[in-house]
Amino acid sequence: MHNRLKVRTTEAQKAAADREKEKKLQLYRNAINDVFERRSRKEYDILALKSSEGLLRSNPDIVTIWNYRKEILLHMKPSEEIINDELYLTEKCLQVNPKSYSAWYHRNWLLDNVDPHPDWNKELQLCTKYLKLDERNFHCWDYRQIVASKCQEPIENELKFTMEMIESNFSNYSAWHYRSKLFGATGKDEECTKISELSLVESAAFTDPSDQSAWIYQRWLIGKLEPSKIIYKVSQIQNTVYLILNRNLPSNYKIIGLGETVWEQFDSKIWYKKLDNINSTKIQIIDELNKEIDDVSIDNVQKDIFNLDISEQLQLVLNGQLDSLRQLLELEPESKWALLTYVLLLYTLKPKDYFEDCLKNIKLLKVLDTKRKNYYHDLESRYKIEHWIANNNNNNMDDVNLKGYGLTAFYHMHMFLFNINIDLSDNDLSHSNLNHLKYIIMCKKLSLKNCKLVNLNNFPALNNLESLDLRDNTIQDISCKELTKCKSLKTIIIDNKQIALSKILQGINQSINIEIL
Repeated sequence: MHNRLKVRTTEAQKAAADREKEKKLQLYRNAINDVFERRSRKEYDILALKSSEGLLRSNPDIVTIWNYRKEILLHMKPSEEIINDELYLTEKCLQVNPKSYSAWYHRNWLLDNVDPHPDWNKELQLCTKYLKLDERNFHCWDYRQIVASKCQEPIENELKFTMEMIESNFSNYSAWHYRSKLFGATGKDEECTKISELSLVESAAFTDPSDQSAWIYQRWLIGKLEPSKIIYKVSQIQNTVYLILNRNLPSNYKIIGLGETVWEQFDSKIWYKKLDNINSTKIQIIDELNKEIDDVSIDNVQKDIFNLDISEQLQLVLNGQLDSLRQLLELEPESKWALLTYVLLLYTLKPKDYFEDCLKNIKLLKVLDTKRKNYYHDLESRYKIEHWIANNNNNNMDDVNLKGYGLTAFYHMHMFLFNINIDLSDNDLSHSNLNHLKYIIMCKKLSLKNCKLVNLNNFPALNNLESLDLRDNTIQDISCKELTKCKSLKTIIIDNKQIALSKILQGINQSINIEIL
């Protein structure tokens, strides 16, 4: 208690407490050993069940004992009374530890595999009871999703329940998350749902701007918006036509055009078809009703591919939220969650001068929220690459120049599949997976100069690559073996500080010309 002196224990009292603790520990060990011995003797009866009850009530997280009880129950073909006793035990264990993975799982397993007439409606009431006690118990929320599905609880009722829990405490991550799962199954008009949910989440977020749960849900709603165009570009390389997509192709969509042969998948966003003669230049994406979703002619590049599909009504709502965020940031300029959402909304709506405004505020976020600095670096990289693609990657452009962009990650590399000269120098790619370069299959000249690389691990097999610039990096010798996968590589450029590296490279492939600049 506060303001009370701590009563000091004497050596005798401490020794007595230690003896009592040791006595309890020995009893615990004896009980554990007894259960394990029964299991080794394959005892599957009531006594075996009784032997472990006390242990689980004191420590509900002994997974091995729960597994032994499962074995017993499967062998016994238990009566209704035994099943009810087992359910009662799990409930008592959950009172000891409401977040016990083992107890929740055992209860679910029991109803699924042993109880011939499980009462899932009663389970739903139990979930409600526990969530009233602790509204953020995510174990119980997960179990509730299973139970609601089993008893076919109407989605509207579950949405109402999540709303009640959110109203009692806005900072309820699990309730917001469950709400997002429910909306995927409602079959409602997505447009109306987004608008109503955005209004709800705005109220929650503005009530307590420092709490991130509502902001995360709002970012999820914004993130559900899809680009208005699926196809980015189509081009032919020798006898193969490549189709580059802006996003993954939905399972109910299909690609048609350029003959009857089926389009094959190189990657989730790259499709190709081998052919000798092209009798048509148009390619379409259609849905299950044969409605055209997108189309493009061969060797054409779609414009504004990063613009999202937003209706006028939703645009009005999002613009209203953008204005509200501006007002909030005037009052609380260091509210990092509000600032991040402001950046994401800016990039979604793309008003005038949005790009410069986004970069300015990302720079501020790196200062305000240093723990997530790397996330902001990568977000900035994505925005810069998308901005370059939207403004520079025209139909017949061979070169990609992203030199000195401050990139820390690779994004949309599949959109550079047709480019021949790619300059990624003066960026920080030290923590990036070089395997992302696998998409630049037509690249002949690649510069990774001063990219803070310490190795070439996962460097892909770029069969058309002829020249590679590795100057101003501290690359480990052993990782250079990755370059043997590039069969057309003729020249590697290094600097005076990498002379030792030249011998390693020559040893790997004597036909490669090492230029020291």
